[in-house]
Amino acid sequence: MAAYFWVAGGTGNWNDASNWALTSGGVGGVAVPGSGDTAAIDSNSGSGSVTLDISPDIQTLTCTGFTGTLAFGTNTISLNSTGTIFTGATTMTVTGTPQIICTNSSATSRTINATAVTEVNSISFRVTAGTGALTLTASGGFRNLDFTDGVNPTGYAGNLGNTAATIYGNFKASTGMTRASGASAYTFAATSGTKTINTAGVTFDCPFTFNGVGGAWQLQAALTSGSARALTLTNGTLDLNDYTFTAGIFSSSNSNVRTLAFGSTGKIVLANSGVSIFQGTTSTNATVTGANPVVQLSYSGGTGTRNVVMWALPESQAISVEVLNNATDSVYIQGTAGGYKNIDFTNFNGTFGIANTPRVFGNLTIGASVSTVTSTGSNPLTFAATSGTKTITTNGKTVDTVVTFDGIGGTWALQDALTLGSTRTLTLANGTLRLKYGVTSTVGAFASSGTNQKYLQSTLAGTQATLSDASGIDSLSYTTIQDINATGGATWQAYTTNQNIDAGNNTGWDFIQQVGRYIYTRRKNKRILP
Repeated sequence: MAAYFWVAGGTGNWNDASNWALTSGGVGGVAVPGSGDTAAIDSNSGSGSVTLDISPDIQTLTCTGFTGTLAFGTNTISLNSTGTIFTGATTMTVTGTPQIICTNSSATSRTINATAVTEVNSISFRVTAGTGALTLTASGGFRNLDFTDGVNPTGYAGNLGNTAATIYGNFKASTGMTRASGASAYTFAATSGTKTINTAGVTFDCPFTFNGVGGAWQLQAALTSGSARALTLTNGTLDLNDYTFTAGIFSSSNSNVRTLAFGSTGKIVLANSGVSIFQGTTSTNATVTGANPVVQLSYSGGTGTRNVVMWALPESQAISVEVLNNATDSVYIQGTAGGYKNIDFTNFNGTFGIANTPRVFGNLTIGASVSTVTSTGSNPLTFAATSGTKTITTNGKTVDTVVTFDGIGGTWALQDALTLGSTRTLTLANGTLRLKYGVTSTVGAFASSGTNQKYLQSTLAGTQATLSDASGIDSLSYTTIQDINATGGATWQAYTTNQNIDAGNNTGWDFIQQVGRYIYTRRKNKRILP
């Protein structure tokens, strides 16, 4: 084995013996490094261009101190040794389609010290074989990282170390590799084009950060991280591409332009506990796309409080939240104007909490085993759908929070009795609320003032539904609105609060309006004294 040093000074071809010496800064003309040799391009190599006119196969390559250009063109460099097989330089420039192939198949460890500090000077690495540990030093960035043999999903079968790495291109794992657990993050930092990520079913127990202005990353397989690790979207577009991304928490609270694309069936599963597991405090410039965006909560224990702080998303971008396992901890749905699609707590046994001012654009399901439904204050849980019929199922649980229905064109059908806390107001501001027939829904107070179009309906024609107001907060009001019948599909409308609509014989009325202290029907022009 011999050590060769580039000494051309100016521009030269790799496959030219006159450009290589046996000492740094020495006399050239000895030979071109071969498969048993090492090569160095250093501070004595000049600031010219090293042009790959072949695809050399050598043991190791060191570029420490080099201030010139390593010009790959369409050629590659193969490194067949162990130990530190490559060391780059922050001072050098890279051109072409740079790729280094690491071919050693032994069980001895290897280290790749990329040392690139910019996207344009990054180099792609493909590790085709070997079972020894592999370390990617955290001092620089990588272009593409590929751990396959280039043809099959197999290739590198060792353990990838717990070190941070900045990746500007594609990431492709092999089926036989593992990744050491740890808090060192992989940061995807491309600033253009769409890069792909294929984990080949391997669990990468480390944080993932996506932070490239103008960058986009698309999953090619499900990505599973550790239950304590963060998935952070800082800049760019993360495209789940109908796959599942499993992590501990999701964090995206800044004003950078960023998009979370779910596709048709993509989802995010969050496994952590005792923390804010969806961190969307700042929603400026955040966009969500997909047919049915879903975030699932998979923790199954009973410790701590999980907070879902949703972005302030519009109805067309709202994200559904589902509880997967029968946990007994506390889960708070929150976010200032947080935009939720469906909230499904069917599989939950703990405390369902509401904070800030979340908005629900879809269905709400509270499981039969939920222990408590509580609120941190007087801010409302607002149902804000503007089309279709959404369902609300409480399974007999008292919802101790303020509830508002406020969606122009929206309809909400109670699937059972809705019971609010004794001091909580139900407000019907816009849309249609269909009470469950044959049951009593109880609230602290009922409010429905103003001239917006709004309806209280029974769910079946000719049946009775009751809304009881426990507080009697208005001296001109009675304590119940009851027997709101709808014969033949007729609609009943209430413009104000807390009036005793039922006189015992109101079947067939299709419109009820309060004028002063009286209630009139459009069809019969009959008044009922309160």
